[in-house]
Amino acid sequence: MKKEKRQRLIKQLVSEYEIETQEKLVELLAEQDVMVTQATISRDIRELNLIKIASPKGLMIYHASSEMALQTDLKLKRKLQEVVVRIDYVDQLTIIKTLPGNAHVIGVLLDDLNWKEMAGCICGNDTCLVISRNRSERKILEERFNLIFR
Repeated sequence: MKKEKRQRLIKQLVSEYEIETQEKLVELLAEQDVMVTQATISRDIRELNLIKIASPKGLMIYHASSEMALQTDLKLKRKLQEVVVRIDYVDQLTIIKTLPGNAHVIGVLLDDLNWKEMAGCICGNDTCLVISRNRSERKILEERFNLIFR
């Protein structure tokens, strides 16, 4: 199978299944009669910009991410580390307190990421209110923010 077709299949599998390991991805490809090595999968993952995110079940799974989202993610990480005073979580709300004048920048970066766990984001001068549809999606956001501050 040609590389482009294999990579399309990988993206499809990643969107349909909760894949935690490269080995699991190799197994799923084998079920589709596509035989590859772990080294090939590793290269494909890098080229496809697949990242690991926390699933609603708390598993770290592969997820397709665009290059723009990766760049925005890096900008968000740097900006959060520079300007965030604290983050609080209440039910399905995430409250991000920033240094004065910085909340809107965080809001723009969060909006650009287009995270499915965010229903919306409202920012003032020093506070961003991030709204999730439910508590489990808010917990995913909490895990994402915790990874940033490690």
